Amino acid sequence: MKNYTLKKWFIGFFILFSNNIPLAFAQPFPSEKPITLIVGFSPGSSIDLVARTFAKSLTIKFKQPVIVENKPGAGGNIAAEFVARTKPDGHTLLIVANSIAISPALYPNMNFDVKKDFMPISYLGIGPVIIKVNKDLKLNSIKELVAYAKAHPGKLNYGSSGEGGTPHMASVLFEQTANIKMTHIPYKGGGDALAALMGGQIDLLINPLLGDVQSDKIISLAISGNQRSPLAPEVPTFKEAGFDFNIGVYYGVIGPKGINPKVLEQLNQYFNEAISDKDLVEVITNKSGIVLQKMTPSEFGDYLTKDIELWKKVVSKKVS
Repeated sequence: MKNYTLKKWFIGFFILFSNNIPLAFAQPFPSEKPITLIVGFSPGSSIDLVARTFAKSLTIKFKQPVIVENKPGAGGNIAAEFVARTKPDGHTLLIVANSIAISPALYPNMNFDVKKDFMPISYLGIGPVIIKVNKDLKLNSIKELVAYAKAHPGKLNYGSSGEGGTPHMASVLFEQTANIKMTHIPYKGGGDALAALMGGQIDLLINPLLGDVQSDKIISLAISGNQRSPLAPEVPTFKEAGFDFNIGVYYGVIGPKGINPKVLEQLNQYFNEAISDKDLVEVITNKSGIVLQKMTPSEFGDYLTKDIELWKKVVSKKVS
C-alpha cells in the first residue's frame, strides 16, 4: 500500500512538474531588460540615424526602452562580432548596411561568419548615393569626370568614411564600371570626408544622401536610383547622365543565430509595423531619401546572399 501511494505521488509530481516546464524555462519576449540596437559606426552616420529613428518608434511598440549603442571600428566588424557572441534572446540586435555583405570579401579571416552566426530579421529600406565634386575641378557632368579620370589616371582622389565601408566600395565599383583609376583617401567618418571635399583636400565623394548639402564649394553630378530624389530634384540620375551605375545604401536588422522562431517572427512584425509609422516615414523618407520596404526574414536572407556574392566579385576584380 505504501509503495502504491509513493508511486502515485511520484507520478502526480512528475505530471505537475512537466506541465510547468514551459513556465519555468520559457523566455518571455520582450523581457524587462531593454532591447539594444547595436550600430557599428559613429553617431551622426546614416545608419545611426536609421537606428535611432526606428528605436524611437519601437519603444512605443514594445512598451519598453529600445536603445542604440554605437560600437564603431573595422568597417562595422567590431559591432558584428559583439552581436554574434551575445545571447540569442532577441534583445541585442545589429543594424546593418551594405558593409555586412562587403566584409566577407575584404576580411576572409574574421572571427564570425555572416551566414552561419547570424539570423536575418528584417530589411528596412534603401537610399541613394550621390556623387559630389569640388567646383574647382570645373567638371560639370559624369561624362566629363570619367573623361578627365581616363586622361589623368590616379590623379583624382576620392574620400570615404573609412576603409572597406559602403562609400569606399561604392567608389571602387564606380571605378570598375567606368574603367578608371582614382586614389582613395579614407577618413574617420562621412562628415569628415564631406568637410575635406568642401575644403578642397579631396576631389570627389560618393556618399549616402542625407538631405542635400548645399555649398558653393561643391557640385552634385549624379544620384543613384530609378528616379530623381525629391531632396535633390536638380541632380540627374546616373542613367539620365548616360552612365550605368545604380547602387544604393540599404539598411536592415540581423541577430545572433539561435533566436526562437516565434521571437524572430515577432521582431520582423514590429519592424515592418514601424515602417508604416508616419513620424518615422517623415524622418527616414521625407528628410533622408530612404525608401522603406518590408521583407520577411527569408527574403532579407536571400537579399544578403546575393549582395555578398556581388562584393566578392568586386573585391576579386580589385585585387586582381
